[in-house]
Amino acid sequence: MINTLIANFALLTAFLFFFNALFGKHDGQGIAPRRIVVSGAVSYGAFALVLMYFSVRLDGDTLLDFRQLMIICSAAFGGPLASLITAAIVMLGRLVMFGGVNDASLIGAGSALVLAVGSGALSRALPRNGARFWLYSTALCMLCTAVTFAVLLGEQALEVLPPFFLIMIVGGTFVAGLTSYFSTANRLQLELRSSERRYRQLHMLQQSILQSASEVAIVAADLTGRVTLFNRGAEKLLGYKADDVVGLHLPPAPAGAARASDKPRGAATPPKGDRSMEAMSAFVHRMMYGRPEEHEWTIQRRDGTAFVASVIVSHVLDSDGEAIGYMSVSTDITERKLAEEKLKEANDLLRKLSLLDGLTGIANRRRFDQALKSAWAAAASERGRVALILFDIDYFKKYNDAYGHQTGDECLIRVAAAAGECLRHDGDTVARYGGEEFAAILPGADAEEAGEVAERIRAAVCGLGIPHMDSPERIVTLSLGFASLSPDAAWDEQRLVALADGALYEAKQSGRNRAVEAVPLATGRQAD
Repeated sequence: MINTLIANFALLTAFLFFFNALFGKHDGQGIAPRRIVVSGAVSYGAFALVLMYFSVRLDGDTLLDFRQLMIICSAAFGGPLASLITAAIVMLGRLVMFGGVNDASLIGAGSALVLAVGSGALSRALPRNGARFWLYSTALCMLCTAVTFAVLLGEQALEVLPPFFLIMIVGGTFVAGLTSYFSTANRLQLELRSSERRYRQLHMLQQSILQSASEVAIVAADLTGRVTLFNRGAEKLLGYKADDVVGLHLPPAPAGAARASDKPRGAATPPKGDRSMEAMSAFVHRMMYGRPEEHEWTIQRRDGTAFVASVIVSHVLDSDGEAIGYMSVSTDITERKLAEEKLKEANDLLRKLSLLDGLTGIANRRRFDQALKSAWAAAASERGRVALILFDIDYFKKYNDAYGHQTGDECLIRVAAAAGECLRHDGDTVARYGGEEFAAILPGADAEEAGEVAERIRAAVCGLGIPHMDSPERIVTLSLGFASLSPDAAWDEQRLVALADGALYEAKQSGRNRAVEAVPLATGRQAD
């Protein structure tokens, strides 16, 4: 009996391995196609007939086999349909191949049918290959067998049932454990294949995204400087081919960094004397050891040309959050930088033009106000002085009436140019104050210096010899008033303007074509 029992377990093991090889992939996918269910059920039925040939003899009249376990296995594989097909094959085999139609065969067939219906129903109500499914199905199997033995053997069944129950429990546990192992292995294998498929899809998607970014250079390197990623955008921007770069160990390691001996096995290095990789080495070296706050790099291409790029460098992390490398994303911003420079130049020019007089090209009234405030503030902080000259063209209304406004504009332009040439240095400012009136700001000048500059301006304009038939001098002349002040809490720069304006008025009243110094202040302090 022992030898036959061992043979049954060996057959069970071999068959279940074979069955799993044929149908295991469908077991891991949940509901299998009907043709697979039928094929599996027929396989279980056929093997049940084989087991009937290897029955275990309990006594002289009683045989035991594991056909019932095949019905339960079939229910676990394909549900009620599979268990009924397997049971039908078992019943047909019992009737045809083992004694024909008699009470024993009919009762045995009925027992198989009840087990098929019961285990099929349990496969719907409970998780297949679960512990409760096998526990309840095995208990139902033992109940059906006990009823069969009781009907056929009567009181003799009490002697046969204990060893039968023991063998059935051992056999059920063995088959349940083996099928559960196969089911778990099939599920894990399916999950592994699914994970591999998702990984391949994600990898392909990642590569597609990386390679489609043709205007963005994406470069990655491990902690030793071996290039691991070089997309098409990097090929385009840097001038290298990915096949020539990926796998190379490029940068010279600085003090405290990875040594050449730390390179991973198989990492190649550029041949000695090969200078074509110098630009690439410099790029990777900066990516690894550059300052993280720098986001605008001037990058050299393989051919020696350079471009300005916006670069973002980040660490590449593994699943544990540990840094395993570096990745840089670079975008060529050369055109943007050129556009920014041109815009800056345009804005500077616009700002400059907004401070210039449109006719004469010298500072306008707005620039005059800014320059006077700035000079006054500087003098206040340095305890210095500021001088101001106000002057206008004598009899200019008559000049316009006689010669026309176009000629009048030309006169204003020539007077402004002459006045600008008479200043002391670039720190002085000549401006059109309004109409035919002009002003000159002389930071740091006292009254004497201001008088000298005023006289130079007057003489220069006279020297132009611009005809003016309604002037007593018969040429264009100027009247000038000047003043010099040290900033004081009692007044601001407008006091200086008022003094120079008063002196200009006095020059006109006293005969024109002259420069007049401002009269002393009411407080007794000299204007110079």
